[in-house]
Amino acid sequence: MEAFQLFSSIHIITILVVVISSISVPLFCKTVFNSNNNINISYFIGFILITHELIKPFYRYEFYNDPFIEILPLHMCHLASLSMGLFFFTKKNIFFEVGYFWGMTGNIMAIFTPDLNFFFDWRYFTYFFGHNMLLLSIIFSLVCLRHDINFSSIMRVSSITLTCLPLIYFLNTMLGDGANYWYLNAIPESTSILSLLPSPPLHIIFLIPIGILLMVVVYAPYRYLKNT
Repeated sequence: MEAFQLFSSIHIITILVVVISSISVPLFCKTVFNSNNNINISYFIGFILITHELIKPFYRYEFYNDPFIEILPLHMCHLASLSMGLFFFTKKNIFFEVGYFWGMTGNIMAIFTPDLNFFFDWRYFTYFFGHNMLLLSIIFSLVCLRHDINFSSIMRVSSITLTCLPLIYFLNTMLGDGANYWYLNAIPESTSILSLLPSPPLHIIFLIPIGILLMVVVYAPYRYLKNT
């Protein structure tokens, strides 16, 4: 099977499809549907997000023999998808805040510099489908549901992140070889910003400020557009 190549023609086309659909679908819904319709659509998106994350490990294990401990929905983007799904059903602000900041920061790397050991099979499509739906759900919430975030959201999500970080590291240790959620135990082989960091576990010291900085970065354009 052909190996995944970063920024190959297929990868670039995939990025364009993800970005364009994530923006165009919410804009279409805002233009065509009223607020009640969009609330109903949000339930459908939430159902897809949660169902996809919960089912995905089982079919990857069953049909591709991927090690189960490596494909649990525990990476930051997976948890962000579940959080966005819960937000659509509960409308609790904290779920949106976690989904927004974990989803936006994680999605940037996951879409542009994915850590994949497969290429253009069903896993490839479902990988980008999941990240596509996460990005779409965030933009949908901002555009169609007019949900808001503020600078204090960064503080809350940073606190949650710092609380979860040792728990994820402990879980990686308990699950054993292969478990590398949040990339706390090993730096991914694919080229990304993480490639510039020192070897584990020292890289965790740098991950924390980088993560908080990225939250500020993804918040800044939102606040700018909100104020213009």
